[in-house]
Amino acid sequence: MQAGNYEIERFTLADPEGNQAGVVVAKATYVLGDDRILVPAEDKEPVRFAALPIEGDDPAASPIMFDSDSVLAKAMTDVVVHGTAYAPKGRPVPSFDVEVTVGKARRVLRVFGPRHASWRKPSRQTKKETIFRTPVFSEPEPVASVPLNFTRAYGGTARYELPGGEDVIEIPCPSNPLGMGYCVQNSRAGLDGLELPQIEDPGALLTPESVVRRIGAPEDLPLPVGFGVYAAAWYPRVAFAGVMPFQIDEARERIREQAADLDPEKDAEAIAMLEGFEPPVMDPRFHQSAAPGMTFPILAGDEALAFRNMTPGGMLTFNLPGVRPLLRLETGAGRLTLPTVLDTVVFLVDDMKLVLTFRGKCVLSQLNEGDEFSALPMEVEDIDVRAYEKVLVEEGIG
Repeated sequence: MQAGNYEIERFTLADPEGNQAGVVVAKATYVLGDDRILVPAEDKEPVRFAALPIEGDDPAASPIMFDSDSVLAKAMTDVVVHGTAYAPKGRPVPSFDVEVTVGKARRVLRVFGPRHASWRKPSRQTKKETIFRTPVFSEPEPVASVPLNFTRAYGGTARYELPGGEDVIEIPCPSNPLGMGYCVQNSRAGLDGLELPQIEDPGALLTPESVVRRIGAPEDLPLPVGFGVYAAAWYPRVAFAGVMPFQIDEARERIREQAADLDPEKDAEAIAMLEGFEPPVMDPRFHQSAAPGMTFPILAGDEALAFRNMTPGGMLTFNLPGVRPLLRLETGAGRLTLPTVLDTVVFLVDDMKLVLTFRGKCVLSQLNEGDEFSALPMEVEDIDVRAYEKVLVEEGIG
């Protein structure tokens, strides 16, 4: 449904205790004018139940524009920014910084022009010993602009030369298979011509000494950095996925049943592995979809945002609109007020479009038997964020 500047969807999900919860997502879309004033957009972003890739239809093959909205709650506010990095004054330079400021917090990234690694022949190589030499990084080429998405961040596909040197296999980076710079072998195949990331954390830059990484150790890899959506299948976000706490006993029972179906003699190792396996429990951090360093304590909704070197003019600043929807459901038991929180902010700099996602929820046991959550009449009222808590107190909440 649409109410004012909001696209609204209602759905039900189980909470960590197994209670059925009703979730309301209200998404507001604004356009930022030349006067730096936000006005409601005519073309409103819908509530999404699946991730939307920037290009094509496969979320695994492209950076994500909008992540799925179908989550119960987020503990922090995700801030996602899509755009382009512009060199100061439009003059091509080898490297420069871009910055996003949210209230008093800031995130700075270093942007490089194209560069690559070069392999160097080992200083000593015998059947018993190989002494590898550190690869070389080329100097970055001057650049005037770089797309700010995860295809330019650390990651990509490593090339691994099998013994004998005739066959090369490709190994996707577990933390960002779309990026550049991932290397797991000091070899000609692994290093020669390897494109290096163009977007990095200035406090943790990739170096010739650190570019070659261990296979099978995602926790030791550099974190890809950016301002976009960090995909659900990428490490470390994927490591936070698991079963809901109320499902843990059922998951353990299923594992025991699988172990019991195996042959004790032929499958002894598999049985031991299953019997010792503890199902991972869902960590709420899995639902946070912003890039590393771009999640913040829940925003009020009137914070100042600033963007440096993300427009040709250099600086862009404006304030969030300062309103927050209050939801009121008419149930068989009377009016039920649902406060909302601002848990996702997406700004498309090149389009000057701002998308704010607010979320409210209730336990369905609060409703009368026979009430259908998705069909209940609902009123949506915009409240000034500075008066929001006062209104909640007046309505007997908080």
